[in-house]
Amino acid sequence: GDGQLHTISPDRPGPVVIADIDGDGHTEVLCFFIDEGVRRTSKWDLADVRLLLLDGRTGQIKAQSAPEALRACDAYVDGEIQISNYVHQRLMVADLGTHPGPAKDVVVKVGATLVAFDHQLKVLWTYDNPWNHYPKHSAYIPSVGDLDGDGLDEVVGGHFGLDHDGSVLWARYLGDNMDSVLIEPWTDDAAGQQQAILSAGGQILDAGGQSLLDLGMEAVPHGQEVRCGYYHGQSEGRELVIRYNGHHTDLMVVGHDGRIRTRFQVDESPNNTGLETIHWRGPDHGPGEADLIFTPSALWDGEGRRAVSFPDLPPPAGGKMGWYHCFPADVCGDVRGEVLLYDPYQDLVHISTAAPLDESLFTGYRHTSRQYNTRLID
Repeated sequence: GDGQLHTISPDRPGPVVIADIDGDGHTEVLCFFIDEGVRRTSKWDLADVRLLLLDGRTGQIKAQSAPEALRACDAYVDGEIQISNYVHQRLMVADLGTHPGPAKDVVVKVGATLVAFDHQLKVLWTYDNPWNHYPKHSAYIPSVGDLDGDGLDEVVGGHFGLDHDGSVLWARYLGDNMDSVLIEPWTDDAAGQQQAILSAGGQILDAGGQSLLDLGMEAVPHGQEVRCGYYHGQSEGRELVIRYNGHHTDLMVVGHDGRIRTRFQVDESPNNTGLETIHWRGPDHGPGEADLIFTPSALWDGEGRRAVSFPDLPPPAGGKMGWYHCFPADVCGDVRGEVLLYDPYQDLVHISTAAPLDESLFTGYRHTSRQYNTRLID
């Protein structure tokens, strides 16, 4: 009767991270969990939710936290529910410099709020994002990475950038539909600095938030997704691929000089999202062949030509979410990139690799930030 949906098993919050958080050499599972004994809870807030760090071998709780900063997270902005922003909840693993050694920190994004924790799940800082109303929202999924070359991670939400200690690097409105952001190398800076890559208008910013590239809203009217890679080979420099027209099949590849090299159409899928860079025949940023572009459910080259098909995949089974999520991973350990595909309404995972398959080259899977900080858009 209060206008809220109540449930004993809410589909939000739902993110899970699998990584070595506390630096002990073993994998933990980081997740949200409903308080014990709660019989019903609201889908639209975290009042009954805590953050758990579980031993990956046993499932035993190693640490847990339910601070007010987390419990206060909800879907409301100025009394209105902002569903599109709230449902993209994320747990991100970062190095914020709180402890020496391999232990990591955690950044939680729920609705308008970011909360940073150390590996013991103690709160480090919080940030309230002022841009939450569609389409003038900040990134649904913030990105973490080293913008200033100091060895520690910053957090970028598009309209804002935060230093590792939570202090603001920039905070200004930069364009509608800031759906997707990245922190990746663009300028090949010798100091190891990376840049902020933004879907809104196809922009790249430096560590201080100053513009290095801006394609503009006319070229990118609705920047749904953006990725970075060597789609024409390493000799031509890093490039961008942008789903530039919202939930449609329109993609473009932008050269390192900022010139739009090609626009092309890809396959229709239920939600027309899902974009990733795949190192199909070579290592990350290595001397191998050009990167390929995944979008459900095929691989495309930088000229917009279909390079790899997956004919054995069953059709999507569900509604809007019934499409193939893609995790890029060197599953075999042979320096080539595999694609791990799944439909959340089906019970199979499909892993594909480039032929020929030479098992003598397998060295074992290595879990990296490309998996535990994956960029899936729901």
